[in-house]
Amino acid sequence: MKVQRNSATPMYRQIADDLHSKIQDSTYSIGEKLPTESELMEYYEVSRITIRKAINLLVEDRLITIQRGKGMFVNAPLIETDVLNEVMSVNNFKQFYETLIDKGIDVHIEFLELTKTTPPKNVAKSLACSIDDSLFTVSRILYVKDLPIAYHMAYASPYLPVDQEILDNIEKISFHQLIQEYFKVQEIRCALKIVQTPTHIAEKLNLPPDYPLLTLNRTFIDGEGKPFITSVIHLASDSYEFTIKHDNPL
Repeated sequence: MKVQRNSATPMYRQIADDLHSKIQDSTYSIGEKLPTESELMEYYEVSRITIRKAINLLVEDRLITIQRGKGMFVNAPLIETDVLNEVMSVNNFKQFYETLIDKGIDVHIEFLELTKTTPPKNVAKSLACSIDDSLFTVSRILYVKDLPIAYHMAYASPYLPVDQEILDNIEKISFHQLIQEYFKVQEIRCALKIVQTPTHIAEKLNLPPDYPLLTLNRTFIDGEGKPFITSVIHLASDSYEFTIKHDNPL
């Protein structure tokens, strides 16, 4: 697109509108990295100030996100999750990535590590254990293309018997599969919070330290009423919304 310098529409608005159109028609798809400021300056033949004004408009409209040291990425559209039917339902609960896939968004998961760690206070409370206990902990990052959107940790109760088959397959199996195939869930307890990003998670998600994140904690309870796994997912995207729906039977 050639910028119309004599137009009544400011040049930065023309550029923002053009980039908006390219996002809408998937020239730049969800999670894709946009050209750098310098590349946009060269393409549109304008100054850096003009490009930055255009970028600010896209950020304000939640069309793109800027990842520190990484660049600009196309945001996912607003994603709704039904708390009662998709988050807390014993029979139909979904993981975050499954909700995105259902919306047609291509997600991939990077396995980080399986380790033994001491739990934070809220996890220890959820699992009815001590903050000094050593728990098997699995960490993963969820991406949409090159954009990291969530950091997931799963903590196993110290009272849960070690299953070598699970440990051998932990990198290959999704958290949802793990729960469905190896455990009997009687109840799911859920908490939603805004928390300041721990430094190690902020680095993985390319966010500033102490950046506020929406965090979903779910604790899975077995048939004997005992908590056996707590799942904690930190959501980096501001394009996510939890809803509560109630179907009134006729």
